[in-house]
Amino acid sequence: LKLRTQKAEREKQRELLAEELKERHEHYRNSIRVISSAIVAEQVSLTEGAIRISMLVTQLEISESEKADYQVFFQLTEATSHIPILEEWKKLNTLQKRGYDQEREELEETFREFIENAARKILGRLESADSEPLFYSVGKGQEEGEPP
Repeated sequence: LKLRTQKAEREKQRELLAEELKERHEHYRNSIRVISSAIVAEQVSLTEGAIRISMLVTQLEISESEKADYQVFFQLTEATSHIPILEEWKKLNTLQKRGYDQEREELEETFREFIENAARKILGRLESADSEPLFYSVGKGQEEGEPP
């Protein structure tokens, strides 16, 4: 009887952990959707969006075909990884900040079309998989290449 009770408790714990993981993954996917919307609406810099999406994607277990959709975010994140952020950014003087800003903007321009297309593709797939609406509607009904 004690063994059966322990087994039932372990099974319940497994189920709770699986549900928690599922909820966490849903939260990450929703965050990716919101950031993708912000990228399409130009509410966030491409670099910031790419860094955030890259971090979230590393937390998900996704298929190889899905990984391909996120590669451009990892590429921009890698291309800008040498640029200081947060406290290190605050330590820079104005001239250094301008130099890094210019470099970042040039990199973003190089990646712009690819990042925006990837964000639209992700939005389309995640919205079709999840009927839950966004807080604001961005990018729906637009053809590729049209501004938001």
